[in-house]
This record gives sequence, structure tokens and C-alpha cells, in this order.
Amino acid sequence: MNGRILEKTLQITKELVSYPSVSDQSNADVSQHVSDILSSIGFDVEAHSYIDAKGKKKVSLAAKRGSGTGGVCYLAHTDVVPAEDWSAGFCGPFEPTVVGERLFGRGTCDMKGSLACALVAASQMDVTQQTKPIYFVVTSDEEVGMFGAKQIDANSAYFQEMVDGETVGIVGEPTKLSVIHAHKGGQRLSVIARGRSAHTSTNDGINANYQLIPALQKLLDLRQESETNPRYSDSMFDPPTLSWNMTIANEPEAMNVTPSLAQANIFIRTMPNVDHRPLLVAIEEICKQHGLEMALHDGLAPWQVSPQSEWIQQMLQLVGQNNSYSVCFATDAGILQRLKRLMVCGPGDIQQAHRSDEWIAIDQLARGVDVYQRAFQRWTT
Repeated sequence: MNGRILEKTLQITKELVSYPSVSDQSNADVSQHVSDILSSIGFDVEAHSYIDAKGKKKVSLAAKRGSGTGGVCYLAHTDVVPAEDWSAGFCGPFEPTVVGERLFGRGTCDMKGSLACALVAASQMDVTQQTKPIYFVVTSDEEVGMFGAKQIDANSAYFQEMVDGETVGIVGEPTKLSVIHAHKGGQRLSVIARGRSAHTSTNDGINANYQLIPALQKLLDLRQESETNPRYSDSMFDPPTLSWNMTIANEPEAMNVTPSLAQANIFIRTMPNVDHRPLLVAIEEICKQHGLEMALHDGLAPWQVSPQSEWIQQMLQLVGQNNSYSVCFATDAGILQRLKRLMVCGPGDIQQAHRSDEWIAIDQLARGVDVYQRAFQRWTT
């Protein structure tokens, strides 16, 4: 890659990172910036917006350049995780800074650097040589429920066109540019105990914790079974289990107020070939035994395609690798599975994402532009 293209990639990455598009804030400004770039390089852009539960405007984009159907789509998101714990003392989280061979800033790795690579790759292509279209899908709220992807799936004319035309989709999440053919999903649920608030100097309260605590050991036993029972394991993943996580919350939390609510929140990372539903039945039975409520929340389906799929094998040739892999994190692919010819492949290492000093290696940005440009050429010319 020549220096001019790398500088352009760094510039666009810095521009995108400078927008503080944390998921609990609006991403409208950064989405407009992406839309302007797409328009400037010949894309027609659909904008899909909604107001989230906190009253913030969220915007997702679907864009197309070229005629006909089929072709290739690059998929990304513009929201980022919070940065209150940012620890890189030489810059703020939204002040992207190069130190050595790394670009630091919230979202550099997950995944504004990847998006910049794809935008630059598309800009380097000769439009007159395209015989099939290039699409972009750039979503909101990927980090907190994938609501933008759900809206694209339900409402985007371009996405429906991609589904009908069997477009190849590349989700640009950080994989060090390895090709990914499967990832885990997720199931969230809550176990809820209710009491009655009162001043703790009186006997008027009913502490909800005292109802929840006896059930916790049974929930822990069930978690342990899920870690050791082969029926809940798949060696395709590392770790190969459902990776339960549990948090416990009280309302109110003041020490001089009897808590009226105690809630155990459970997150299970589901896998394509593992039926986790018996665990949900068992949790429901534990709740019945202890007079607790169980609330299932929106889940994300796991995703997989065959590693022998034609488009996976073609992408492996483009990146110069022999094998594709699975990962344990989730992406918008879990929502956008109507697009059958999907893969995950992006610059950066997931180990550098969501950190208090998030960064991406500059050589990954350079390679990302090259890989995406070759992929765009492979499926559109």
C-alpha cells in the first residue's frame, strides 16, 4: 500500500473515532459523516432512524453503488462501548492518537478502523469496471442489543435486495483478518424476587434477597452442570461451553432501606449445535420452587455457515489462509442471517477491543484496505 492511501485510512479512522458515539448517546452525527463519505464516492444511501428507550436518535445506513444484484456487502456498526475508565494518559478516548505503530482511541479496533478500511477500499475501485454492486450496511446499537441490525433486517429495501440476490456479506469485526465461519449467540434472562421497601429500623419491610438467596446455589449447580455435561459443549469454540455469567442487582441499594427487588441477571453464550433450552426449563422450575419470577429477554441467535462454503473458500484464497475459524463473540450476523452468504473478517484483534486503552495496529489498517479492495474486486468485476 502506498503512503497516500494509508494516510487517507488513518484520517478517516480518526474522523470517525472523534465522534463520541457511545451506545447510550446518539450516533446520528457519525452516521451522517459516513453517509457523506459514501455519497461522495458514488453510493446511494438509505438512512433508517429511530428513537431509543433513552430518547436518543439512532441511525443505521444501507447503501449501494452499481447496478443489478448480487455483488458484495461490507457490514459494520458505529456505536462504541463506554469510555469512563479510559486509561491512556496521552490522549482522551475520542482524541485518536498515533503512538509508535498503534492508533489509540475508543472504537479504533471495534470497529471504526475497519469501516475506514472498507470506505477507502471502495474509493480506490474503478466504478466503470463494476459489473455487480457494492453494498454497505452500517448499524447502530450493535453493542447493546443490535437494534439497528433488526431495523435494517425489517425495513431496508437494499438489504432485502441483497437477500434476494444472494449477495456475499463481510462483517468487518476484528479478527486479525482471519476468516470466520461461526460465532456464538446470546440468551439473557432474569430471576426476580420481590419484597417490600421500608426503613430498616422497622419490621415493616420484606427483604427480597432472603427469597432469592436460597435459589442461588441451585442456579450455580445448574451452571456447573452446563460446564461439565458434554451435551452443552461444542469443541468448535474456545471455550467450548455456554460461558454463563451472572450479576445480582438490588433496588433500592441504600443500606438503610430494605430492598424490595433482588434480581439475578444471567447471560448464556449460545452455540449453533447446542440446545440450551433444557437449561431454561430447569431455571424456570427453580423459580417455581422458590416463588420467584423468570423473565426471558431478547436473545441473539448464534450464527454459522459451512467452512466449505464457496464464499468462505474464496475469501481464504484472497487472504492467503488455509482454514477459517469460529469465535466466541457475537456480531450483527446473528440478526442478519437471512443473508446466507455471510462471513466475518476484519482488521484488528478482539483482544484490543473494549479496553481502557483501545488501539489498532497501523499495519492491520493497511492490510484491511488491501483485503477489502481485493474482495470487492472479486465479487463485483
